[in-house]
Amino acid sequence: MKIIDYNRTLDKKKIADLAYRICGNAEFPVEYQDVYEHLFENDNLILKLLLNEENNLAGFGVFENYRLFLESQIITMLYLSGMVIDPKYQGKNISREIIKNAYKQLQSDLISLRTQNIAMAKSLLDTFNDNLFVMPGNNNDALLSCLRQTSPFEYIDEYGVIRNCYPNQLYYNLNAIQDNFGIKLQSRDALGVVIEPSKNKQKVLSLFKQK
Repeated sequence: MKIIDYNRTLDKKKIADLAYRICGNAEFPVEYQDVYEHLFENDNLILKLLLNEENNLAGFGVFENYRLFLESQIITMLYLSGMVIDPKYQGKNISREIIKNAYKQLQSDLISLRTQNIAMAKSLLDTFNDNLFVMPGNNNDALLSCLRQTSPFEYIDEYGVIRNCYPNQLYYNLNAIQDNFGIKLQSRDALGVVIEPSKNKQKVLSLFKQK
């Protein structure tokens, strides 16, 4: 298995066709046009392609890079806007490797995603799992204001939840979020996950209301 960056010499339609097939294999509810636009909607997206031993597409991760104002400083945030791995290759920590690959390339101050999928939330948390420290949501006013400068987190609340984020429910088991993090999501809500990797400690910021 290897991870490569998309470049303009590669065939967009072929990649979109294969990505759509992978979404179908993973039973992820999405239309073909949505997949194509998500992969190639603008030139600023960072698209990581997972290739198997035969150099066939086995998964992908799409990232955005933001510059934000946090109090008196400018910080960068790598946002994972989508990732799908073919079920044949799931359960092997590949999503963590894709996240690490993108982080090593950009060395952003923050890494984030929004999701209903407990597996994706855990993948991001487990990618930077040394000395994790969870901060209560009510101590993060400055960070929440910072995150609200971005379209993914424009409506994030003090508990790290984006209400009515999706047009419908994407994953059937929303109780897993509540069981793990003590937060109850409604059918169209998303959980926001934001991590600040640092030299000495990894912090999980902006998140979970303490039980």
